Amino acid sequence: MMKKYFSPILISFFIILSCKEDDSPIYVPQPGATLDIPVGGPTEPNQVWVDLDQCTVNVNQRDSWDFGFYFDENFRVILNNSTGMAAGKLNSTNIDEVKESDIASLKSVVTVGNFQADNVQYVDDIMGNYLERTAIDEIRKKDEENHVYLVNMGYFVFNGNTNDLTVIGDHRGWKKIRILRNDFNSYKIQYADISDITHKEVIVKKNKGYHFSYVSLSGGMIKVQPPKKLWDMCFTVFINENKGHGTYTFADFITINTMSNTGAYQANISEVGSYEDFTKEKVDFTKFVYNDQRVIGSSWRTTYGGAKVYTDRFYVLKDSKGNLFKLKFINMTDKNGHRGYPKLEYKILTN
Repeated sequence: MMKKYFSPILISFFIILSCKEDDSPIYVPQPGATLDIPVGGPTEPNQVWVDLDQCTVNVNQRDSWDFGFYFDENFRVILNNSTGMAAGKLNSTNIDEVKESDIASLKSVVTVGNFQADNVQYVDDIMGNYLERTAIDEIRKKDEENHVYLVNMGYFVFNGNTNDLTVIGDHRGWKKIRILRNDFNSYKIQYADISDITHKEVIVKKNKGYHFSYVSLSGGMIKVQPPKKLWDMCFTVFINENKGHGTYTFADFITINTMSNTGAYQANISEVGSYEDFTKEKVDFTKFVYNDQRVIGSSWRTTYGGAKVYTDRFYVLKDSKGNLFKLKFINMTDKNGHRGYPKLEYKILTN
């Protein structure tokens, strides 16, 4: 058995872009901007984290990480939704005894997009309420209560040249994993290929400045999500639910930072007037959604009759610091109609 220790010394697979003119540490909300979101084109290889009040953009490659480990007193672990990961609980608590014959029949079940209505149980809560439900149960204090899981590792980012939307690459394979509490401030991951009769172990320390500590089984600690209150929205490929048909892969998707109490709602021009004329006085505080990270989701764009943004709506967002913004989407394609090039405009709402 091989053991590794992953502390919050991060391997950097990200870039940071800013539309500010200086790096002043003094907190001053920015008035707004027009942002080209570097999703990366038709393969949509990137997750892009946007902080509106500081006008910053953080970027990481979607398949650079596997698991996220919650920072607080709860011991919760999330899967990389953007690569289509899924996990199914096994009866065993001994990772070394699990073999291919034990899980062969589950491989067609623990997967995304198989048109089975109940397969949402194998992905984390799609609303983003991760402290209530994750595909992997909350990690228990007693080791003997933590089971082995069959993990579908999802898909790599597509590696090739294409002008067509292609967000799924080669399959990343299967793992068996078991996660334990190492101590109050860290987790222990046991993991192996299905046919292995011994396993490897990794210790992951919590990072209290972030919602999650992110880990790649092959690459160690990975910087993904910015600090807890330094992002509002994430542009990503997303596994959503197609009601009655189970999980489904959505491109051009947006989640919001509900874990830091960010809220948003859709404002229809037919009801509130134009984006340009919308002021702070027109904000309807009863409409903010704080318990569903998909409140913007895919509702900003359509693919019927060609990929384009809706022009009959915009969005109102309240960030974790209480700032109010209006934002609208300008396009989702480049000049040649290729997807993966979203652009938005936003302004802070002041008195």
